[in-house]
Amino acid sequence: MIRDSSCSVPFVIKGAISFWPALTTRKWADLEYLRSAVGHHRLVPVELGAKYTDRNWSQQLMPFGEYLDQAIYPLQNSRAGGTGYLAQHNLFAQAPRLKRDFWLPDYTQVETGRRAVPEDSATANGGVLVNAWLGPKGTVSPLHFDKYDNLFAQVVGYKHMRFYAPSESRNVYPFPPGSSLCNTSQVDVNEPDLQRFARFSQARYLEVCMGPGDLLYMPPRWWHYVRSLSTSVSISMWF
Repeated sequence: MIRDSSCSVPFVIKGAISFWPALTTRKWADLEYLRSAVGHHRLVPVELGAKYTDRNWSQQLMPFGEYLDQAIYPLQNSRAGGTGYLAQHNLFAQAPRLKRDFWLPDYTQVETGRRAVPEDSATANGGVLVNAWLGPKGTVSPLHFDKYDNLFAQVVGYKHMRFYAPSESRNVYPFPPGSSLCNTSQVDVNEPDLQRFARFSQARYLEVCMGPGDLLYMPPRWWHYVRSLSTSVSISMWF
């Protein structure tokens, strides 16, 4: 279906990546395996705060092992921990060992006739932009859109995702054109202020719960909101 450039609705292929080593023989659900593969002292950028639209949001470089110990393990063990999200990061350039644990689906090589990822991008792999997303339960990506076709692989844990078509843009109240957040909605999907954003209640949407082994296709410019329901590891592939 992706081969047809008229394919314009997100869909999930359940269990499409369940054969990856990351889910079978070298399981990424084992955080100590990830620590070994990435390196305890390897510096990674971590988002601090509930979501990137908040005023108190910031980023901090920290050792990967420290991130696991401070942000992931405490919440898994029902202890207080800081909200930290290793989001949209090319972890695989830092930890090439992880590349053997998954494969780029053939779908990423399909010519869609739409905008392609820049070849000179530091994170491009044959025209595919590959990023890791790792975080504890409760991490959020606010409602936003991206410019590229996206295959999103759920490797560990569960995520709730909601999608709004590009035609709903007026009803989701984007930040003003020219703003650094012009691809992001001003609405907090979890607690929408319907006095300020009344039309949001009229916006039609799709939603899904992604689990380990699932693969999502999302067309360009579809608005999407993502919340982790558990400790989660995902891979996005823009093409």
